[in-house]
Amino acid sequence: MEIMNYLRRAALGATLACIATSAAADTWPSKPIRMIVGFPAGGGADIVARLLGAELSKSLGQNVVIDNRGGANGVIGTQELAKAVPDGHTLMLTISSHVTNALLYPKAPYDAMKDFAPVSLVATSPFVLVVNPALPVSNVAELVALAKAQPGKINYGSPGNGSTQHLFHVLMNQSAGINMTHVAYKGGAPMANDLLAGHVQVGFTTPLFSQTLLQQGKLKALAVTSRKSIAQLPNVPPIGDTLRGYEAEVWYGVIAPAGTPQAVINKLSAEIALIVHAPAVREKLVAQAAEPVGSTPQQFTGVMEGELKKWSAVIRETGIRAE
Repeated sequence: MEIMNYLRRAALGATLACIATSAAADTWPSKPIRMIVGFPAGGGADIVARLLGAELSKSLGQNVVIDNRGGANGVIGTQELAKAVPDGHTLMLTISSHVTNALLYPKAPYDAMKDFAPVSLVATSPFVLVVNPALPVSNVAELVALAKAQPGKINYGSPGNGSTQHLFHVLMNQSAGINMTHVAYKGGAPMANDLLAGHVQVGFTTPLFSQTLLQQGKLKALAVTSRKSIAQLPNVPPIGDTLRGYEAEVWYGVIAPAGTPQAVINKLSAEIALIVHAPAVREKLVAQAAEPVGSTPQQFTGVMEGELKKWSAVIRETGIRAE
């Protein structure tokens, strides 16, 4: 009898919770939504957030205000989200470093998986593997062969230790069994300047940054990091065509504080999926070399768990730590 009473109470509690959750979704949003971006204005994450925010403002009937909280590779903004009330009125447009930060900053003031609720994977974007034209290689196979013939003598640059580009290079080194030497810079601009000057020979750049320089012959593209070629560089093959299984992209996604009502998350996820696949929005994302996705919360959770496993292996084997 006691067990039956317990089960009845549990069932009643679950029913009331469902009613409350449904009611929360029906009344949400009841005020403007704050969307945190963990990076300064003008960058890729900010561009995607502002595009998405403008469309969500129309569809939800409440303003979506972008709040740039740059610093520590997104950690400062993410910490701000972790402290927010989980009512669906504070969100974050985050990027793939959300997962790698959990590995690079073991003392981060939050748990990257437990303290947040994934909403939707918005889009993905590759990098381009480029070399200074003075390096006598024209494709990934030739770069690998040269690196094996001259171990440690080819330098690759990145915007900093533990940066996305650094991890992409390390993954390539591991996949090819080569040893190119890492040169860490304090930001993408000085790295790019030294790449153009030939002080480092290899680097990963964004398609938008590299496109004009490739046309001018100031850089040479060997491959893209995505699984397939991209519209901006249709004749540049994926690294995976040479190094089987290699795939590494930056992704943009929306997360909420843990405890946000699931019905609110589901409603928001559905809105995002409609928005990113609308022709006008899709066109703008593709112009930024971003491939629209618009996933379910469950799919986005799976992506993050897969990324955590993938980069955990890379970081564990190399001992990389953020600066």
